[in-house]
Amino acid sequence: MRKVRVSTADEGAHPRGSARPQSAAARHSTGRQAARAGGQPFLLRHTMALPILSVVVFLILWQVIGSGINPILLATPSAVAGAFVDLIRDGTLWPAFLRAMEVLAVGFGLAAVAGIALGVLMGRSETAYRVANPYVSFFQATPLIALTPLVVIWFGIGFDSEIAITFLLAVWSIIINTAEGVRTTPGTLLDMARIYHISEWSVIRNIAVPHAVPFIFAGLSIGLAKGLVGVIIGEMDISLKGLGGLITNFGDAFQTAPLLAAIISSSTVGVIGVVIIEVVRRRIAPWANRPDGRSRT
Repeated sequence: MRKVRVSTADEGAHPRGSARPQSAAARHSTGRQAARAGGQPFLLRHTMALPILSVVVFLILWQVIGSGINPILLATPSAVAGAFVDLIRDGTLWPAFLRAMEVLAVGFGLAAVAGIALGVLMGRSETAYRVANPYVSFFQATPLIALTPLVVIWFGIGFDSEIAITFLLAVWSIIINTAEGVRTTPGTLLDMARIYHISEWSVIRNIAVPHAVPFIFAGLSIGLAKGLVGVIIGEMDISLKGLGGLITNFGDAFQTAPLLAAIISSSTVGVIGVVIIEVVRRRIAPWANRPDGRSRT
């Protein structure tokens, strides 16, 4: 009996092992996508173009509107730029900027170490979580600026009080986000660790903390922003030094242009901190993305 070989319509045209050409529909779809990408406006094809344009438009509008307003109410960008130059020339801005950076670095650094450590403990120990969580939640919800007089009584007027306020404002978000990240470690990974009798320290180092990295860095970013508020409040209310001191002095004198220059400088401190955190995150865990809406403030 003669064997009859049944083949598909494509088999004879496309030898085994060779790549099949795209169908007409696929080629049409690919070409349409390429045409759409090539036909996009310049502002959409270049990620930095639109933000830069928005800043330029904002500055132009600010300059136009500010030119017709009393300079005490709103200084123009050109006046603020001139104030920047004057503050740099007379040696006022740079020492104040460095002092704010120093307070933030010490206070936020202590908050990061303590917050991550306590967050990991709360995440891995149900007992620690039940004991500490009411206090953490209480202080997270408390307007801690109200504690400034008490902090001054405890630490005196000066650098130590400012560090303490920075620490108090920054630490709670770090604790909460770290604990949340550790507690959401997949149970399958923890079950495998128990089956293979992996030590608790190895579980923390190799499973829990790597999983919590996005949560930790989200908490650090939130804590940094709150810590910067603590720096400025401390300098404004306690020492009258640094950028906070400049803001208070220029505000009392109704000098709007240098006041805005000092405010922008304080924002620059925060931007530098955020950039450093992001660089460290990419260096330590380039695979980790920020959690989508899962960080808790």
